[in-house]
Amino acid sequence: MGKIRYLLFVILIVMLTTACANSEDENAQDNNDEDSVTLELWNRYPELRKPFDKLISNFEDDHPNIKINKQDLPLDSHQAQLQTAVSSGELPDMFTTALDLVDLVDNDLVKDLDEVFTDDVRDEFFEGTWWENGTTLDGSAYVFPFVAPQTGAFVLYYNKAVLEELGINEDEIPETWDEFEEIGERILDESNGGIYPLAWNNEGWSNEGLINMMATAISPEAPEYFNYLEGEPTYYTEGKVESAQYLKELYDSGIVSNDATELSTMDAEAHFAAGANAFWISGPWTGNQLINDHEFTDWGVAPLPTKDGKPYYQIAARQADGLQVSKDTEHWEEVQTFLEYALDNLHEIFYVETGLGIPAKEDVEGEVAFEQQNDLMDIQLDYAIPIPKPEQVNLETIQFNKDFTSALENTSIGDAVVGYLSGAVDNIEEELKKLDQEAKDEFSKLLEENSQVSREDFIFPNWEPFTPFTEEDYEE
Repeated sequence: MGKIRYLLFVILIVMLTTACANSEDENAQDNNDEDSVTLELWNRYPELRKPFDKLISNFEDDHPNIKINKQDLPLDSHQAQLQTAVSSGELPDMFTTALDLVDLVDNDLVKDLDEVFTDDVRDEFFEGTWWENGTTLDGSAYVFPFVAPQTGAFVLYYNKAVLEELGINEDEIPETWDEFEEIGERILDESNGGIYPLAWNNEGWSNEGLINMMATAISPEAPEYFNYLEGEPTYYTEGKVESAQYLKELYDSGIVSNDATELSTMDAEAHFAAGANAFWISGPWTGNQLINDHEFTDWGVAPLPTKDGKPYYQIAARQADGLQVSKDTEHWEEVQTFLEYALDNLHEIFYVETGLGIPAKEDVEGEVAFEQQNDLMDIQLDYAIPIPKPEQVNLETIQFNKDFTSALENTSIGDAVVGYLSGAVDNIEEELKKLDQEAKDEFSKLLEENSQVSREDFIFPNWEPFTPFTEEDYEE
């Protein structure tokens, strides 16, 4: 009996000790919960959902008292959801860029991030990252930049397996329009019409991007829709007309598949990955999609072919992809902790590990996602070039440009080219002349009505096309 009593006594002691320990753990957990802060973050980028998850998980491991609740916004309604949050005064602590910066600042809705982005930190980013109404306003930073301004130029993707099957070497990748048509005819002959040379589609944004870029090799003074040597909108140029006519010629000659006018961008990309086409023209994001969405790795990249093989360019810093902070956040200290952690970790996770683009921050190390990634980055850095931005010298041009674009019936040539390729528009030259005259008339009219903006704000006599326009150039 003595042994039994002793055993019962020991069990009782163990139970009491365990209960005390559990109580202490629960108290410690309660204390941690009381000290914990949860930050709300809204993300509008579908391609960054998984990278965001990884960044947040790593951050929370290092900072257990700061939790981040990420909400992925629907692609087709993210802007409306943000506008609703603005109207109701319920913006989350952090949210990705989607709304006009000057409006957010004028309405005191976003916090400046100068405590995070000091002058020394800004110097760690690519030239052109900091620009008015993009990442900064009146010199203060309001956006945590994700991607380098040099990301976005279209490139020529080629299917290595298809070319090898047809006896075409990689050193034969065309550089001129004539060379592209010649190799296109060769592909049709060698495959007995079973493989179309170029996968394409007839969506406005893709036609616009391709033609505007190829056009700069012919008319470099008017990238997209403005001539900063003359100080006027320019929708009609020799380069745009000839580039549109060339694309139509590719359709009519059968180098582009005869069902291309009916294809979406995703379908055309899938055809290329499946080996139905030898070439595909798209932006740098396509590399990631070919690898992950189509499990297709046997491809390469090269610059676009142009009329005479001359270089083309894309305007750098066309939009600011990044993260903003609500002015009403009650947890600025914790938000700042997250942003400073992101400075050291975000760009590698978002772009080096995925191949989605060039990190805004220079010299980011890490293992690339796929072998063609460095080739893609090199082309972007060579072919996406900063050009003059009037808002850098006169902030009043920001509202002026908004008024100007809202007054235009068409703000791009995309729809006109869609109609031209599908046969609804007979004469693309006359169509572009009409768009050009409408833009010039509206621009001149607004200048007459606005005393704070002049044509001189849009003229940069020291700008040389193909030469990056830098801070020093603005000072001149």
